[in-house]
Amino acid sequence: MKERIYPIYHKGKTIYYTDWTNLLEEKEALDAIEHTTSFIENNNEYNLLEIVDITNSYASPTILNAIKNSAKRTKPFSFKKAIVGIKGSKKILLMAVNKFIDGNIKGFNTVNEAKEWLVADKL
Repeated sequence: MKERIYPIYHKGKTIYYTDWTNLLEEKEALDAIEHTTSFIENNNEYNLLEIVDITNSYASPTILNAIKNSAKRTKPFSFKKAIVGIKGSKKILLMAVNKFIDGNIKGFNTVNEAKEWLVADKL
């Protein structure tokens, strides 16, 4: 499996970038979601800055449930989380995830916009 989660650096801050791009098959998407979610849990770091990039990926009800569970499992480790690739019906997906986890994941069109927002007020 391609590496789906890794640190990137912006303005001296570490951001964990989760690459869920181009996931067009349900099994591949579910495997990537579980892999990256387990990584965050096992890493056992807190107050993380995170980007989840879902550009060009397929969303089914099963994948949506997996994303909701991932967001719930990783929420205790997050300081701020941004999602990239939210267009059209995927905006409904983001609203559903935020409602499910009582969260505030913010959507962006580009990774650069997300990075700027994430580091804006991090100490």
